[in-house]
Amino acid sequence: MSSIAEAIALAAPSFTGELLRPTDHAYDDRRRVHNGLVDKRPAAIASCHGVADIVDAVQLARTLGLEVSVRGGGHNVAGRATIDQGLMIDLSPMKGVFSAATVVRSIKARQRFGRSRRLVRR
Repeated sequence: MSSIAEAIALAAPSFTGELLRPTDHAYDDRRRVHNGLVDKRPAAIASCHGVADIVDAVQLARTLGLEVSVRGGGHNVAGRATIDQGLMIDLSPMKGVFSAATVVRSIKARQRFGRSRRLVRR
């Protein structure tokens, strides 16, 4: 693959979230993390809406030979949710709790503990 732009163009049709490059309007807002002292600039950001997007994002990073960081949406003081010149996989849009049955519960990446605990106890 010759460029990030080409790889993103190939991945975009099956990606339900957003694939952002530094030239995209939303890039600067999405790359920022809770700790304002951390100012890293990923080569691309994959804002995922589901498991298939995560799989596509990992494949994109593998194809391009990029290191990966994962942003879950919480507060990582050390800034490990982002990376310079790698692929940031942003799970923050995947907020929610899914209950398949009364016994089984699935909690998505960005869901906070307090809300999860209340929903699981029901």
